[in-house]
Amino acid sequence: MDPEDFKAQKNAAEQQKPQAEEEKPKADQQKPELEKEKPEQDQEKPEQVQQKPQPEQQKPQAAQQKSTVAEKKPEPEEEKPKVNPLELKKAGNVIQFFKKAFSLIKLYPPENPSVAKSVDLFSNQMGEFLNEYEELAIEVGEFSFSYKGEIVFQGEERSKSLPFLFHKDGLRELSFHKGLDKGELHEFFRVISEVADLPAEDADIVNSIWEKNFVYIRYYSLDEFLEQDIGEPAEEIGIFDKMGFGKGKVELTLDDDELFKKSLSLGIEEGREKGEGEGEGDVDGEGAGAGIMAGTTVGAISKDEIPEIGYMISESRKTPHMAELISLVFELLFCEEKDEQFAAISDVLAECHQTVLEESDFSMALSILKRIDELKEIISAKSEERAKLLGRISDNAKAPDSIDNLKKIYSGGRVTDFDTFFGYLDNLAVSAFPVVAAIWEDSRFPFSRQKALNFLKKMGKEDLNSFLSLARDRSASLTREIISILATISEKTEIAHLEDFVNHPDKAIRLDVIQALGKSGDEASNKILLRFLSDKDAEIRTAALRNLKYLKDDATLDHVKQMAHVKDFREKSKREKEAILKFLASSKSREISAFLRSILKKGKIFFPYKTNETRLCAVSALGVMATIEAADILKLGTKIRNKAIRTACKYALVNIASEEKLEEDTRKEPKEETKEEPKEDSNEEQGA
Repeated sequence: MDPEDFKAQKNAAEQQKPQAEEEKPKADQQKPELEKEKPEQDQEKPEQVQQKPQPEQQKPQAAQQKSTVAEKKPEPEEEKPKVNPLELKKAGNVIQFFKKAFSLIKLYPPENPSVAKSVDLFSNQMGEFLNEYEELAIEVGEFSFSYKGEIVFQGEERSKSLPFLFHKDGLRELSFHKGLDKGELHEFFRVISEVADLPAEDADIVNSIWEKNFVYIRYYSLDEFLEQDIGEPAEEIGIFDKMGFGKGKVELTLDDDELFKKSLSLGIEEGREKGEGEGEGDVDGEGAGAGIMAGTTVGAISKDEIPEIGYMISESRKTPHMAELISLVFELLFCEEKDEQFAAISDVLAECHQTVLEESDFSMALSILKRIDELKEIISAKSEERAKLLGRISDNAKAPDSIDNLKKIYSGGRVTDFDTFFGYLDNLAVSAFPVVAAIWEDSRFPFSRQKALNFLKKMGKEDLNSFLSLARDRSASLTREIISILATISEKTEIAHLEDFVNHPDKAIRLDVIQALGKSGDEASNKILLRFLSDKDAEIRTAALRNLKYLKDDATLDHVKQMAHVKDFREKSKREKEAILKFLASSKSREISAFLRSILKKGKIFFPYKTNETRLCAVSALGVMATIEAADILKLGTKIRNKAIRTACKYALVNIASEEKLEEDTRKEPKEETKEEPKEDSNEEQGA
């Protein structure tokens, strides 16, 4: 149809409108007469035809039904138990953090510090709530969020409303469950932000969430969602008047005019097909079929459109999404009856697991391993062979080749989410030690190093042998860190494993082992420390002596006494001699006090420096002993000619006296309390 012909028909239609309005009252006057002349056959029509309500009549009935339903609703609501106000308040706070994080994500890129901080705050609030209540089920209204029937968040206008973003696509409940990590939460925010940026006709948040197959985020949506208000019955709207359609005249509206203009701009040419009533002379389009588009033909494709169409075709030919494929594989494994087919399907699942690892999708890889464990528990009672087939996938994930592949993924910088990555490593347990060790030794990411340290502390208790072998094979810094972790373990059997480091070539590692054994302070630790006393390095021997504890063990005491009686004792360093004599003095035996007195009396003309140095070490040991015999020996030492020794003896006596006075003061307090009690008893006896 030519545009000028279309405008002419439109003007003619507008001129005919007043005439139709003038004729309308006449038709209304003729209605009663026509109704009277109706034949009895029309009155005897089936009740279904006569009682068929018009669309205008259905609306008040639907409104009445709504009112009756609304009147009946309060009765069950009164029977519902009231929600805990504190729980309701906490749920509202979590949703407020949810709204703030979503608002910032729409404004700024994900790398923005404000976005990261906001998402972390929401993650912390959500974690606290889930730890206490295990689940947060949010009921999605058109412009509100509710929790257990109570509105906890009211949205704004439709364009900015967060509830409407979920509600418009049929999502009616969104629930978060315990175990939710930051990685899954970040992915969830990424999905909803992408959907929010899409046009309304292209956005489908239910489909986007379904494709991700989240582990701890679930939803409920309507199966068949129509774009109409829920609760109102669908009206049967007639598209055209069937009776008037054959009268040869169709009135075009303004919308039809716009559609016609758009079709011209898109290059669509209209063609006419001859109908049964058309003649060859109907050139101007007059007749029963005039003005009706009988067929259309699309214009040629431009060169600019070819790449886009090619991309659409390639996308349509791709395999199904990995999450959908994995779910289908698990369903087949659960339903399969033949063992041969089950084995083949399990091989497909193993390939899927390898594929998601290569794509660095550790959240999906962890989901596969967890679902394998769940399926194994279900089918193990029926078939152990099938459970073993599934177990091979988990075992292969812990194999050395798979661990080396994980190290390559990390070293290649392909890990983008460390939370999900370490979640996957947690599932591998001690098998992941080599990967975690490589992460700890890598200083590029300090936060990942802290995560690696937490992993080592957690997993080190589960398998000490693997933990210690890791310490032997890695760098000195990691070995020292592992030794410090072992020192925090209270079990004696685990401390005994430190004996493997007695002959370690690194001096710093040997010193760390000595410090760790000293913190334990038990017989097993003393036995290991005695082995360090034969070390070639004087600093190692001195550190071992200082960390030895006297536990009334004669074997340990005799071993140290032999060190004090050797010929070259005087030639040892001052720190080592002092450490030996102080340990002997801790026994507070008369034999040791006599031995120290003999050292103090010795005075030689030759090599006086080494001799006086040894005598000063004996003085400090007598001060540690702090017995009556030690005090008497020190009093004799105050009369020695050497000024340094006399001063050291006086200083040691002052220390002993101050310690004795402190002990007396502490003893007086309980004595005063015991004196008051007998007085009360004597008064009671006098009264009797």
